[in-house]
Amino acid sequence: AQFPIVGIGASAGGLDPFKRLFAAMPADTGAGFVLVPHLDPRHESLMVDLLSKCTSMPVREVVDGIEMQPNHVYVIPPGAHLT
Repeated sequence: AQFPIVGIGASAGGLDPFKRLFAAMPADTGAGFVLVPHLDPRHESLMVDLLSKCTSMPVREVVDGIEMQPNHVYVIPPGAHLT
């Protein structure tokens, strides 16, 4: 099935806008969301856990070979390149 994929980038400080966006967004838009925040590659990111508290959509870290699904949020890990 085809569905829209929405990519959203943010520089440092993007966590709060991400939280506000997903807190206000319905969980059944039919789209998949890919978040590409600027993260320090030397530290583990807590963004998945923090965003999970703001939306009923599943929030997952992107891993190689992940199959995107609608109504899910995917967060790129620190130090990764997404293609």
